[in-house]
Amino acid sequence: MADYDVMILGAGSVGCVIGGYLASTGASVLLVNRRADTMVAVAEKGLRLETEAGMMHTTPDACLAADARPARIVMCFTKTPDTEQAVNSILPVISKDTIMVSMQNGLGNGQLLSALTGCDVLHGVTLIPATLLAPAHIRSHGAKTSWLGPLAPDNDRQIKAAQQLAKMLDNAGIEIEYHDDVLPAIWQKACFNVAMNGISALADASPGLIGDTPALHEQAHALADEALQLSARLNIALDGDKVHQMIDFACSEHRFHQPSMLQDIRASRHTEIDALNGYIMRTAEQIGIDVPLNRMIYGLVLARQNAPAFWASQPR
Repeated sequence: MADYDVMILGAGSVGCVIGGYLASTGASVLLVNRRADTMVAVAEKGLRLETEAGMMHTTPDACLAADARPARIVMCFTKTPDTEQAVNSILPVISKDTIMVSMQNGLGNGQLLSALTGCDVLHGVTLIPATLLAPAHIRSHGAKTSWLGPLAPDNDRQIKAAQQLAKMLDNAGIEIEYHDDVLPAIWQKACFNVAMNGISALADASPGLIGDTPALHEQAHALADEALQLSARLNIALDGDKVHQMIDFACSEHRFHQPSMLQDIRASRHTEIDALNGYIMRTAEQIGIDVPLNRMIYGLVLARQNAPAFWASQPR
């Protein structure tokens, strides 16, 4: 018998928003984070969410991975480079009945959770805006649209679990769309991220600066076109015009937004490039498509994220 309804694995800003909204409806929620300051802050003050409707205060439990207890549903919000380590850290409390859920950025996350755990897996994507103001204090203003579905569209248990979780999220105030085949929604956002995130990280550029720099703006659209060409070959039906509109909208309306990959590079952290341009490059190679721009961005971001360690190793 699980101790909790939902575990949030990787209780950063977006994970805390989801966990907070679920806890507000009476669901038993456990936030798991590798940083002790989140656990301490939740224990002392609870979880505080600033929303358009005002301050929401909830009291989920929080702990480090070593102290995690079983949950019926484990929702993974870690950065993609951290997924394997995070999942391995809670393996003792995962059983064959656990439902694993990826709402992470990038491609291939659901398949990775399945390989790591052998559990039934749901996957999806979210556009929830979230800004970490302090440990366990998050601001989230704007649409909270998310998409969710089973990893295996013909798996009845996964379908039932995805529909139940979608209902839980909807009841909690999260705008959620359930789809038997949610891959198009996941790829739609990934194509946008493939176009923008690497350029942003390399150029230290917001979407506004990319839009103001014609050569970069043109390359963002070209990166998206390579990803869209691949999706078409994989029979994943996407609205290419919508992807290009998302790029232009971000450039004009989110002028000073700092994408997570830019923040990671500034903080000398590993990025999610493997699950974005790297995934496009590897999958394209498998089916014989050339994606030179994605290959170049992938190599440049890898080199950039490894540069601090490389230069630190220089013999004196």
